[in-house]
Amino acid sequence: MSSDLTWLLVRNWNSFQVKGGHGPVFSKEKKFRGDWKDGMTGEERRTIESLDRKPPRIGNLLNKSAHKYSGLANSKVVSIHPSAAGGITITKIKADAKPNQVVSARSHVVLKRSTGPRRANKIAAAETAGKGYRADLRAVAVARTSALLRAERRTANPPSLSPPGPPEARRPPPLPRLRRSLSKFSKINIWSSTPFSLRY
Repeated sequence: MSSDLTWLLVRNWNSFQVKGGHGPVFSKEKKFRGDWKDGMTGEERRTIESLDRKPPRIGNLLNKSAHKYSGLANSKVVSIHPSAAGGITITKIKADAKPNQVVSARSHVVLKRSTGPRRANKIAAAETAGKGYRADLRAVAVARTSALLRAERRTANPPSLSPPGPPEARRPPPLPRLRRSLSKFSKINIWSSTPFSLRY
């Protein structure tokens, strides 16, 4: 079945749609089925994978309900999501995967938390546009990778509520010299310094 016909059948009848009052329709497709098993051992993963035989066709980079980004209708799907151990995992369906393949049809690329933004963006661009896989998703994949890297850095190094240093360092800066001199003159009583004859 072609991807266009699949999209016509599922675009208005799927459980991932998020509709508002007015505006675009979004989608909750985020990960491939089985990605939550990344932290399990090999035996536990094989046991669950033997029970999970659904087609791994979920992954929407923009979370927008459209044929271009949908993971339900397209056979070439890319999913970029944060991994449980920190970092980013890029999962995609192999171009030569057969319909009856589930686990072996996926290829994973794990980017560690220490990976720089330029290298991560280069890998994301190569995984989408490399060898003519999905060149139309290159810009979206790079943008999603950059956003996830920024979120990982903010999570690893949260900003402090108070500035570092002793309490003396957090005091307001002293007044300028001109303002200090004016404040001295404002405290002087003019009537006390003038003679009695000049007061009246």
